Amino acid sequence: MTEPKANILLEGGAAGSRFARVHEADPRESVVKVLAGNRYEHFRRTGRTAVHEGIALDVFEWSGSTFVAE
Repeated sequence: MTEPKANILLEGGAAGSRFARVHEADPRESVVKVLAGNRYEHFRRTGRTAVHEGIALDVFEWSGSTFVAE
């Protein structure tokens, strides 16, 4: 089994949100959502890149939250 290859960096988020900032995502995606406790944090591609630990990552910026349906 291979380790996931991080290719995106998440910026921003709701106050108090705790989640990993570096993720793997399909390079064709323009929106990603990350489970953070009882809600999903939504992020949109910015067109920018940032270097993280020597690797250029596509930057996604926080665009809002939705709660998990019960």
